[in-house]
Amino acid sequence: MGIPKFFHFISERWPQISQLIDGSQIPEFDNLYLDMNSILHNCTHGDGTEVNSKLSEEDVYSRIFSYIDHLFHTIKPKQTFFMAIDGVAPRAKMNQQRARRFRTAMDAEKAMQKAIENGDELPKGEPFDSNAITPGTEFMARLTDNLKYFIHDKISNDTRWQNVQVIFSGHEVPGEGEHKIMDYIRAIRAQDDYNPNTRHCIYGLDADLIILGLSTHDHHFSLLREEVTFGKRSSSVKTLESQNFYLLHLSILREYLELEFQEITDALQFDYDFERVLDDFIFVLFTIGNDFLPNLPDLHLKKGAFPVLLQTFKEALQHMDGYINEQGKINLARFSIWLKYLSDFEYLNFEKKDIDVNWFNQQLENISLEGERKRQRMGKRLLMKQQKKLIGAVKPWLLKSVQRKMTPDVDENDIEIFPLEEKEVVLANLDFLKEFAFNLGLILAHSQSKDMYYFKLDLDSINMQETDEEHEARIHETRRSIKKYEQGVVIASEEELEEEREIYSERFVEWKDKYYKDKLEFSIKDTDKLKEMTENYVEGLQWVLYYYYRGCPSWSWYYRYHYAPRISDIIKGIDQKIEFEKGTPFKPFQQLMAVLPERSKNLIPVVYRPLMYDEHSPILDFYPNEVELDLNGKTADWEAVVKISFVDQKRLIEAMAPYDAKLSPEEKKRNSFGTDLIFIFNPQVDTIYKTPLSGFFNDIEHNHCIEREFITESPENIKFLFGLPKGAKLGASALAGFPSLKTVPLTAGLEYNSSVVFNFPSKQQSMVLHIQDVFKENHISLSDLAKRHIGKVIYSRWPYLRESKLLSIITEDTIYESISTGKTSKLMERRPQDFERKEFRELKHSLKSNYQRTKAVILDDVYAVAKVIPVNGLVRNQDGSYSKSFSDEIEFYPLQLIVEDVENKDERFAEKEALPIDKEFPEGSKVVFLGDYAYGGEATIDGYNSATRLKLTVKKSSIRAEPNIGKVRAKLDSQALKYYSTQAFSKITRVHPLFLSKITSRYLVVDSKKKSYNVGLMIKFKARNQKVLGYARCSSNNWEYSDLARGLLEQFRSTFPEFFIRLSNSKEQAIPSITDIFSDKSPAEADAILKSVADWVSEARKPFVVVSLESDSLTKASMAAVESEIIKYVSLPDSTEEKKLAKVPREAILNAESSYVLLRSQRFHLGDRVMYIQASGKVPLHSKGTVVGYTTIGKNVSIQVLFDNEIVAGNNFGGRLQTRRGLGLDSSFLLNLSDRQLIYHSKASKDVQKKSTTTSNSKQSMLAKKKKVEELKKKQAHELLNHIKKDNGKEENGSETSGQTGPQISVNALNPSAASNVFNAVLNQIQPVMQHPIPQPPPGTALPYNFPVPPSMMVNGVAPPHMMPPQFLPNGQPMAPIPVPQYSQAPKVEQPVNEPAVDEEASRSLKNLLLHDDHEKPSGKSGDVGNSSGKPTRGRGGNRGRGNNRGRGGSRGGKRGGFSRGGKASGKSENSA
Repeated sequence: MGIPKFFHFISERWPQISQLIDGSQIPEFDNLYLDMNSILHNCTHGDGTEVNSKLSEEDVYSRIFSYIDHLFHTIKPKQTFFMAIDGVAPRAKMNQQRARRFRTAMDAEKAMQKAIENGDELPKGEPFDSNAITPGTEFMARLTDNLKYFIHDKISNDTRWQNVQVIFSGHEVPGEGEHKIMDYIRAIRAQDDYNPNTRHCIYGLDADLIILGLSTHDHHFSLLREEVTFGKRSSSVKTLESQNFYLLHLSILREYLELEFQEITDALQFDYDFERVLDDFIFVLFTIGNDFLPNLPDLHLKKGAFPVLLQTFKEALQHMDGYINEQGKINLARFSIWLKYLSDFEYLNFEKKDIDVNWFNQQLENISLEGERKRQRMGKRLLMKQQKKLIGAVKPWLLKSVQRKMTPDVDENDIEIFPLEEKEVVLANLDFLKEFAFNLGLILAHSQSKDMYYFKLDLDSINMQETDEEHEARIHETRRSIKKYEQGVVIASEEELEEEREIYSERFVEWKDKYYKDKLEFSIKDTDKLKEMTENYVEGLQWVLYYYYRGCPSWSWYYRYHYAPRISDIIKGIDQKIEFEKGTPFKPFQQLMAVLPERSKNLIPVVYRPLMYDEHSPILDFYPNEVELDLNGKTADWEAVVKISFVDQKRLIEAMAPYDAKLSPEEKKRNSFGTDLIFIFNPQVDTIYKTPLSGFFNDIEHNHCIEREFITESPENIKFLFGLPKGAKLGASALAGFPSLKTVPLTAGLEYNSSVVFNFPSKQQSMVLHIQDVFKENHISLSDLAKRHIGKVIYSRWPYLRESKLLSIITEDTIYESISTGKTSKLMERRPQDFERKEFRELKHSLKSNYQRTKAVILDDVYAVAKVIPVNGLVRNQDGSYSKSFSDEIEFYPLQLIVEDVENKDERFAEKEALPIDKEFPEGSKVVFLGDYAYGGEATIDGYNSATRLKLTVKKSSIRAEPNIGKVRAKLDSQALKYYSTQAFSKITRVHPLFLSKITSRYLVVDSKKKSYNVGLMIKFKARNQKVLGYARCSSNNWEYSDLARGLLEQFRSTFPEFFIRLSNSKEQAIPSITDIFSDKSPAEADAILKSVADWVSEARKPFVVVSLESDSLTKASMAAVESEIIKYVSLPDSTEEKKLAKVPREAILNAESSYVLLRSQRFHLGDRVMYIQASGKVPLHSKGTVVGYTTIGKNVSIQVLFDNEIVAGNNFGGRLQTRRGLGLDSSFLLNLSDRQLIYHSKASKDVQKKSTTTSNSKQSMLAKKKKVEELKKKQAHELLNHIKKDNGKEENGSETSGQTGPQISVNALNPSAASNVFNAVLNQIQPVMQHPIPQPPPGTALPYNFPVPPSMMVNGVAPPHMMPPQFLPNGQPMAPIPVPQYSQAPKVEQPVNEPAVDEEASRSLKNLLLHDDHEKPSGKSGDVGNSSGKPTRGRGGNRGRGNNRGRGGSRGGKRGGFSRGGKASGKSENSA
């Protein structure tokens, strides 16, 4: 619904309606609905613009698949998954679609022209036209085919998808996506067996979803949406894994609305029913704006319309005899009452906008609404001259009378009275005199004998025993009241007042007349046209209300004007009977022709295109090249009124008719209507489902999904359920996970709280909640609470309650905590230490301030704080039972927000007793094997040996050794980029450690006008636990800096040497000023220097990738190398292997679905081999991959995996891969195969392991002796070689250092191009793909940059960073050899196995570098990487590598293989599995 800034407004007014999704701490949902068009628009944009980015359709489909699956597995629906794409819309919506698409086309063309003028790089080919997301286009037809393929794939391979009802409503089904979803919800609510506590979740960004959700009245209803940011936005594009999602809970929103209307609960003339008030509230919102009607003039949220709407509605409701919204039908008589109140708002805006001070005189303030409000604010009253004269006469007597101090024995006859002698004047102002007497503590009396009115003191209102202070206060109050009357605004008479009102009204009519003439080209005096317009608008309000409560009432109706009538004129259209004709929707191609501009003609079938541009076209006027935009009181261009003509349906259909027969069969199919589809899992079905995109997506070899038409009852035949369903659980009784404000006692009221919800303090009122302390009110002591709950489960994080273990209760004077004493624990009280008291005071202040500032929650006194750890799942015990698992992260909450117990507990965290083995692991079920043989392999339960032992068939999916290329490249990356401690880095760079800490963080400097600029490099963020990848890292709370950081710092210093020196010498502890730093320069000159520095530093930070401290990643080059090797690896022949095992204990197998907590406890390192072991998700079960990165997202770790095979929902990691093998996954989906932390060792495997260790120790002893002999031989050979070299006068590659005792041969030393490749690899990883060009280091030891800097790259005359000479690459450091991965071949394979190709030139170079002597010639037991027979050979010598693949020779550790004693690379690897 078109209510601009609606979400922003309600979030600031009711601050706690949204919940950040954090792990599993969200409710369970039965049904998930996707408004797909939000996803389509998100996934069809590259970096946010359509000029400099272009996505292929394959990329678009993959993005969409990944997005859908991400949302599905975030919510995990239990019953229904409904996906709806916009089909043909009602005619009322087409006007808005037409306006939007014409404006979008204009904006795109302007952006393209601007890009050309700026010389920006343009994409090859046509950019994606977002107008293609319209029913009937080829793109939408292909999208539907691909979505159906995706659904078949998921249902065939994903257990979660198999267990829900999947419904898809495509573009060929008429209706907007969100309203097709609502039709489905209304249909299931009308069923007799509908569960009143069904849990709904709907995804989408539009405000109308909030209104639609409220209209259902279902309490357990939430909206899923991406994080919304306002203000300055980051230029970086978030990955799906790092994107924050929020749930907007309608349960909380409903409760806030209850608080809004609580003031009128006893003021209505009829029974108060919140559900009916909610229906009226929804109707009220339609006047602010929607997709079918323009908003009423001046009713803009940004200008304060919403509070006015609510207040006028509350006032009007108290004067009605019932509600306006009667189950979707407007009660026009009651609506007219509200209109009268709402018209006052128009008067208010009229005054603010149109009062001309040269025309109006000061007396107009007397009668204007704004004047009345102003007088109220200033305490002024409206007085006529006679009234002012009366006050002047009474004042002396009154002041004299109150000076007398009253005593209990005073006689009333002794009190002087004040006679009002002019009877006619008194009678004319009798009401005023009564009010005056009441306010001043007087009695207005009448003497019948004298026929005279008089004032006398009201003695009953005076305390006869008042103290001197009370008497003085009474005198002061009397003087203050008289002064208010004296300062009143004076007018001559009632006649004058009425005359001024008439003048004002005439001016108001002229103002409205100008509006109609300017906007609609007719006069307010043209009553017929005005009545026709207002009737059409009231029709529109009824059409919208029907649409939201009962479904589309008419496909053909639409509002025929670009603007709404004036509020005070709507009343002219009330008196009518409203009926609609249902009609039929446009056909898809008719809608395309109605809403698309000529610029998007390629989206329309060829036969119709001439109608858009041919000069003889009968509908050429439908397609103007330019359209007029009218901001109409708005500030943003996108909010402007697009003044484009409305399409004449009859003319359009008649113009298209002659061409309909020329459509191709495929086009005719696209121009027809379809039905919703339901997809069902059936294991009996096993077919091949052909891919719609051959060469990109593979055929589904085993398709177990069938699709059928899903047909529901027509809305006309459904008896709708309106209002709250019977049996709904509300408030504190709501189902687990659904928040409620009512779980703690509170009071509420609207206040100006300056609530900070979107980074900036709100300027509007918020509903402020004042928390009452239930423990104090019930006289429960802290000691009793501690005894009752410490060490047990309570509920924290109100109102989003979750189970937590209470560790302690902390006050400033006492700490209540549990102390372990062996197997038991003891509750104790102790006095806090001084530092603990200080921490408590700081925590108390922080909590109180944060709750008020961000949540609009007032805590009177945070006298005690609860220290808790939240539950994060269940963990399986050895006996098969499940216990609660708690987070390691400690949280603190004010005690008054702790809830002792809840009515409905979350079954997901309920502890469970051990099941019998045949119940926990039924025969035939699949589990993960954790034994030494086939660790991570699929195991099938065959039977049971006993009550604790199982029979298994374990399948080893591959007998090849795992590739070690990931570990190799991880080590290479580590060697290529050196890090230094802060102390060492400070010495190298000659920068003081304190200044180093400042300049590498955020460092503010102010200019002469006190405007602050950040000149810090910002490569580390200690407070946020973040770093810039490749530049800094933190180890044991100590920062380390890389060569990249060193180069950047040197660039900074060399570019601005004087600024750098002066800033480093600045002694200013606070924010330094540039005028102090450059005191010898003028303020203008100093400011210019600061501006140049800040611009340069800002440019330097653009390619940074900011990640958490725990994050790391392979470089782009290494990812490419891993991908290349993996592609070769998977092409090798392989086979599977099965074993029957008996007497297997439960500990040796894993049920992955119930082991999320255990799996999250694993550690991962770069290069680790992993397996996907969940039966649901984006990746096929048992898929293997290599860890190429990891990052911390919130409290979870996301592992970036390069899978062995391409994934349907995979990605290329932002261009770092050539194929779609990449995916970021939560660690709970993976099993680490390299570091087997969950392995179960049987007695047999333990014996083998022990024997292997003993053998290894003896071999190491022999190798150590042999090594000494070889070193001696090499030393002798080296000395001989040096002697020969001196004789021949030749120079050797490498250098010799005095004092060295061993041969200094640089094996695999990097040549210049290799150094360049390493440098490029590191920098390509650090910067995002396709952002800024990175200079390449030239050959040689130094890295001079001799190319000129283009003028376009200059920043204020200074070359930007990364275009300057870094001179920081370490020189002369030999690079470790890169072992060539070898893989054991599968047995029983007759065809020959091709070894990886050998780089002969590299081999010859290697041989030339190696030292040979006669006694070290290769023997038959050693060999090259490949030999003449094509078979791998084993080399001896060197140290044995450890790991999954063990090679003889070479270096030790993660590298497999290496060099034989003869210097040649060994060629055999052994599988240690």
